[in-house]
Amino acid sequence: MLTKFNLAPVPSFFSVFERPLFRDVLESEESVITYAPRVDVVENKESFTVRAELPGMKKDEVKLKLENNVLTLNGEKHDEEKRDADNFHLRETRYGKFERSFRLTDNIDRGNIVADYKDGVLTISLPKTKESLSKEIAIKMS
Repeated sequence: MLTKFNLAPVPSFFSVFERPLFRDVLESEESVITYAPRVDVVENKESFTVRAELPGMKKDEVKLKLENNVLTLNGEKHDEEKRDADNFHLRETRYGKFERSFRLTDNIDRGNIVADYKDGVLTISLPKTKESLSKEIAIKMS
């Protein structure tokens, strides 16, 4: 049997400054979570990359959807086979339904979002729009 626990948000650079690209719309001190995959968000000049750890899950157990500027990852991690003779002395592995949602800003090229799943890691590439990419401006001599 799994025990539910309250997962209070941990202050970080990402949450303290509320980066406008991603904000976990489910983040709440009252949230009760049985399982939530760990997620990294990385930015470079051309794109953002989201990596979600989903160990032991198959690709068809994970769903990814973009609707109304919200990118939502959901699924269900199933418990391994239960045996009546097993007595757990420590059990830290979590199972259950999960959903992680992130609000996207307008500088994401929604038509070119790509997701790849390999070795229990879902990698979502979110390219920036051409308009949002910084460019160097030449200075003319007058």
